[in-house]
Amino acid sequence: MDRPSDPELLVTFLVERYWPGIDLETLRERLPRLEEIARTMTTEGHPVVHVASILTPVDEVVFSLIAAPDEALVRELNARADLPVDRIATAITLSPGAFPDPTGGTTP
Repeated sequence: MDRPSDPELLVTFLVERYWPGIDLETLRERLPRLEEIARTMTTEGHPVVHVASILTPVDEVVFSLIAAPDEALVRELNARADLPVDRIATAITLSPGAFPDPTGGTTP
């Protein structure tokens, strides 16, 4: 089955990683590999984008937002990057000012 190449068709997924011993230095070392593989997969015709990651060092957890057409590509990305994955869930990202105004405008 062909994958959509239109970025508008990408879905955002939240990847939860319980990662014992993770610290900022290690995460900074590992994320470039994730991004490199995402670029490679996109070149191969499977669009995947690492949107952002959040580290909570006390909890030893990393949350990553990944945009892709489907969850299978998110799993493949993480497997190829050799990163732990505990859960993947569809996520809806809301940005300030992105809420429609019932009068027809947008909120400031």
